Amino acid sequence: MARIERFLSTCVALSPLFALAPLTACEADTRDFGSDADSDGDSDGDSDGDSDSDSDSDTDTDTDTDTDTDTDIDTDTDADSETEVDTDTWDCETLPVAPIAIENLTGPMGYHDVAFDGTGYIVGCDGSNLIRTTISGPPEVFVAGLSWVQGLEYLPDGDLVAATGSYGLARITPAGVLTTIVPSLSSIYGITVGPDGMVYCSDNSSVYRVDPSDGTYDEIANGMSPRGVEFSPDLTRMYITSGGGLGRVFVAYLDDELNLIDDPTIFTTIPGAGTYLDGIAVDACGNLWIPNYNTSNLFRISDEGAVITYYDWPDLYSGYGHGIAWGSGIGGWDDMSIFMPQPYSGNTVVRFEVGVHYRE
Repeated sequence: MARIERFLSTCVALSPLFALAPLTACEADTRDFGSDADSDGDSDGDSDGDSDSDSDSDTDTDTDTDTDTDTDIDTDTDADSETEVDTDTWDCETLPVAPIAIENLTGPMGYHDVAFDGTGYIVGCDGSNLIRTTISGPPEVFVAGLSWVQGLEYLPDGDLVAATGSYGLARITPAGVLTTIVPSLSSIYGITVGPDGMVYCSDNSSVYRVDPSDGTYDEIANGMSPRGVEFSPDLTRMYITSGGGLGRVFVAYLDDELNLIDDPTIFTTIPGAGTYLDGIAVDACGNLWIPNYNTSNLFRISDEGAVITYYDWPDLYSGYGHGIAWGSGIGGWDDMSIFMPQPYSGNTVVRFEVGVHYRE
């Protein structure tokens, strides 16, 4: 800029002597006179026409190949390489009808459920202990001596809620300290933490809403052999899966405080004899994702009740995915994938990339 200013000053000083034509020439020269060595008119030394010093088509300086303005290697507009604050999009009408990718993980363990915390761990049970693992491993014992662990879900404050036979509905701090929430609820199967911070859970007999701060709870529905509980993205519906072998999925409509307006009714029925629906998750498009024990299938159900078989495990039972959880997007756990424990395949965990986020 200093060279340009000196040049302009010289032109202005000489203009009375050379009249208008020489001044016009000075102006023309100035437009091509920059600090770069190319001919694009900007102030850098490349030829891409932007104002940075790399050779890509964005306006940052990280020499990546995307078109955003951050300094990472993804395609969102945040400053990390994760995807939890990104701008991923999908078309709900054209979601893939089979997994984009399948990965059998080494390290994570899971019996009947897995859960992701806010620091990059996945937690599951190996049959005797709670095990937690980062994406790079190795697995480590989180809480020793916990068997028959069913549902797992994290509270907003970072504590884990676990359905256990020995302690009932229990709460576990990030340091692994266990306390009981409701000791009498020792047969809980599925757990979901609602947007109100309450714990919604079921025990094959009733559906309960539990306050994790003091252990008070209400029975909000019964019958149906309830197995798992989830909410629609707009929080106007509660979905309940059954474990009674009839393959039924129920729906209850909710008011603004998540209270049931009416008793649950049948939403749809999964085809197949003796179906036990052991997990449920809902995506951002409103689809329900439900694994079935008896046929070793994963089903996807639209918000209108249309059922498709999304995946059929080739070996009955042995590869079956039991519970189901969406990746957190933290620490490398893909938030457009679902993770399922395989209790009859060594308590391993499998990842299915599905191309859409969790309902939240």
